[in-house]
Amino acid sequence: MTPVLHSPGRLATAAVPVLGFLLTPFLPFVNGAHLWFGVPSELFWTALCVLATVAALRLVETSYLRAGGRALDEAEENETGPDEDAVTDGTVATGARGAVR
Repeated sequence: MTPVLHSPGRLATAAVPVLGFLLTPFLPFVNGAHLWFGVPSELFWTALCVLATVAALRLVETSYLRAGGRALDEAEENETGPDEDAVTDGTVATGARGAVR
């Protein structure tokens, strides 16, 4: 079975900090006129959600790579699709849209 990046567990892990962002206006302990560590509570909460998002995405990537995602990514990287042009001798090739790369 090949590893899939969008599994339910990984989706739930990444969704937790996003829900923190979305619920900010509705959380009474955040949405008030008080300071946390000398910073307005909304700003501190947002910074905390940003750090939690970085950590959650790192956990998602680590679990994907542990499940064999590295080999799948390398195999996908080595494939050349029908729309891709190979430039081997240093000449400029045009893509499917006619744009010069």
